[in-house]
Amino acid sequence: MATPLTRPAADLRPTPWLAAAPFLLPYLVYVLHTLEELQGFAAWASEHFGPETTGMFAAYHIPLMLLVLIVSWRAALAGRHGAWVVLAAAFQWQFAVNALFHLAAWIALGDYSPGAVTGAVVSIPAAVFFFFWIRRQRRATASELTLAAVIGTLIAALAIGFLFL
Repeated sequence: MATPLTRPAADLRPTPWLAAAPFLLPYLVYVLHTLEELQGFAAWASEHFGPETTGMFAAYHIPLMLLVLIVSWRAALAGRHGAWVVLAAAFQWQFAVNALFHLAAWIALGDYSPGAVTGAVVSIPAAVFFFFWIRRQRRATASELTLAAVIGTLIAALAIGFLFL
């Protein structure tokens, strides 16, 4: 008996994991954003805020990238509702707030802020897509998303505050 190479027409729904793949957006956004920042953010931050080196930048971003990857992966596996979903949404929100910081700093200081380009063309559009998707798919409640926005804003505030140390 031959096995069909395609799924029956009635079963063309995406696999559950693929359907939850947008939960990986926070991680992908973070990687792309960090690649832009890596080349000049430490020097820019040292000039406008407090001392920072590329080594210091990498030292705190590597574990944070792993954290965001774990959170994104666990949210994708969970699929909907709960702590992992809230944390993934919080990180996505944080990257949008961070993008606004980069753009505002660039305007206010008159000096290109490394991270502003990916902030404008990756982080903000990804956040808009992510939050429309998460609500349309009913993967988080309004209360969960409100909590995520609060957590994400606190994370962003801590990250910005860290520049002054």
